[in-house]
Amino acid sequence: MYKFSANLGLLWNEFSQIDAIYKSKEYGFDAVEFQFPYQFDSKDIKKALDEVNLPVMGINTIKGNIEEGDNGLLAVPTRISEARDAIIQAFEYAKVIKSKNIHAMAGVTDLSTKSLVTFIDNLKFAKDLLKDNGIGLVIEPLNLKDNPGYFLTKVEQAREICELVGSDTVKIMFDFYHVQINQGNVVKRFKDHLPFIGHVQIASVQDRAEPDSGELDYSYIIPEIYKAGYKSIVGAEYKPKATTEAGLTWMKNFKNN
Repeated sequence: MYKFSANLGLLWNEFSQIDAIYKSKEYGFDAVEFQFPYQFDSKDIKKALDEVNLPVMGINTIKGNIEEGDNGLLAVPTRISEARDAIIQAFEYAKVIKSKNIHAMAGVTDLSTKSLVTFIDNLKFAKDLLKDNGIGLVIEPLNLKDNPGYFLTKVEQAREICELVGSDTVKIMFDFYHVQINQGNVVKRFKDHLPFIGHVQIASVQDRAEPDSGELDYSYIIPEIYKAGYKSIVGAEYKPKATTEAGLTWMKNFKNN
């Protein structure tokens, strides 16, 4: 049976993150994942997770100063100290809630060697911090339509970074929405990079809504990635067209097959 994680950065936004955890359990999700849960005490989040017995697939490092255009910090050469503070913050939070992964956000910067070296050095710092704690690192290529100037945009680029840092520790977050917009050929690209993939996310293309319409046919894609050898949970990271509950027919269809 296919398993899905509710991304509480986008689902049940009308509720607090804590109330959204209970909603995720009520409506049949197998796990949750967060974007930026830091406004809530990690112990309160953990209490709710324990009550519903749902694992956490991941949290993000902070974006930085959003008003100034920040979208992550780890590849920005002038922000190394802040980037490492963000890594430590995510690590301390992830330890408490037992998150399986930390999404290390690269940020807006040029494609220079200096940016690449900064990203790799910060990922190595994170790798050392996470060592022996059972928490993985993931990096995610984001599409340039929604994330202009983002450093990491291609799956192949992410694979090279994984290899440079150590692919046993850092993996790719393969979001079919972002990959389709930036590159296309998503199933082949997924299969070609499967050993490097640490987590999967889905949404419709182009509107990033429920994964039951648009350019990608997930009724084909999801069985195909499991056949290829993907064994983990699929993250539902989309913007509901109406209420989250009203749009969950897509998941019921998968669970009933």
